[in-house]
Amino acid sequence: MTTASEHLAAFAVALDPKRVDPSLVQKAKDHLLDTVGVACAGLNEPPVRAVVAAVRRWGGIAEAGVIGLDVRLPAPKAAFLNALHARIHTFDDTHEVGPSHPGNAVVAGALAAAETAHASGSVLLAALLAGYEAATRLSAALGPGHYGAGFHPTGTCAPVGAAMAASRARGFDAQHMVAAIGLAAEAAAGTRQHQVDGSMLDSALNGARGAELGVAAAEMAASGVSGPAGVLDGRWGLVRIMAGGTADALTADLGRRWEFAATALKPYASCRFTHGPVAALRAAKLDHRQVEAVEIATFRASVDVSDRPDPQTRTELILSHQLAAALALLGRPVLPRDLDAIDDTTRELAARVRVRHDPDLDAKLPRFWPHRITVSLRNGDRVVLDSDNPPAASSAEAQDKFRALASPVFGAERAKEIAAMVDRLETLPDLTPLLRLLRPGLAEAA
Repeated sequence: MTTASEHLAAFAVALDPKRVDPSLVQKAKDHLLDTVGVACAGLNEPPVRAVVAAVRRWGGIAEAGVIGLDVRLPAPKAAFLNALHARIHTFDDTHEVGPSHPGNAVVAGALAAAETAHASGSVLLAALLAGYEAATRLSAALGPGHYGAGFHPTGTCAPVGAAMAASRARGFDAQHMVAAIGLAAEAAAGTRQHQVDGSMLDSALNGARGAELGVAAAEMAASGVSGPAGVLDGRWGLVRIMAGGTADALTADLGRRWEFAATALKPYASCRFTHGPVAALRAAKLDHRQVEAVEIATFRASVDVSDRPDPQTRTELILSHQLAAALALLGRPVLPRDLDAIDDTTRELAARVRVRHDPDLDAKLPRFWPHRITVSLRNGDRVVLDSDNPPAASSAEAQDKFRALASPVFGAERAKEIAAMVDRLETLPDLTPLLRLLRPGLAEAA
């Protein structure tokens, strides 16, 4: 019997971007560019700088670079830091069925492996498509019950996506890909305890470890080490022990239906659960001075994670429905820098926002992430807004987001060059020019 890992590996080996719907190829480019941008935004966070210092001390062979830093490290460590930077603000992409955040690990794993393999732009595209599809199919197979049980799907799914991306970037055959998936998935881990008493660094470390694990697993597989082929759908595979469900979603219509297509780019630097209410309130264009109270009724997970009436820590600021709603009513953007400058007006408005669980809305999961927002105005009127799903940034919006996040690191002109090179990624016979642009002080040699 063919295992899910074997099916996924055969799919990845045969994957040719020229035979993939152009809209999906463009989407892969958008997600690559978006991940580079959010990684730039994460470079200067104090806890991240502490981790970077530790990794620098460890040293090692200089084989892959870190976005925005003039440093080269062993490929697994470079992947670790790139994923860490891309995840620290939770501004990275989201696969809502999990929910999981695949891009930080998949992109980091693909870039590190592609650099060591001297791969072409077309191979990098194939690696991204393969890695995203593996990660999101596992996320879908594990489903909301996995998240509800306390697992953090970014940590449990990221190693598989990163291993698949790294394996495809290195040109593995199916046998070696299966070995890499087995080795990576054996160590898949991650819990949601950080949402209770931890920090965004803990969340980011789940993605970073997944990226590192995936790249290291590919290296071990290349050396002849093997892992269990049934690690995803076997008797003691991830889907059975972490969700108790069936593994059909791992391989159903593989190559014809893309789970990656359901992955969204985030327009706001706040928890994905807050995005539906933010978009609805921004579209309503209400005068915040006339707002008496706001009630956000929603499903259980959204309450558990994002009901933060008095956010104090960086993590609480990012997760808070109340703060995000207040920023939306004030017409302010929700970008990383905006979360560092919360004034009294914003906090006073956030204090008027109440979040409550509506059991009827739980039944709409996972197809919908429903929120019903009721705004009570000072004149006695009520405005009721419904959001079935959070918005996704368009390709054009992703370009704007990238420029806003990358320009402070690279400068506007160089950010423009990076975006242009990603746009023509499939034409690059060698990734060296792009990789040099992603590192300070090295662009002149491109």
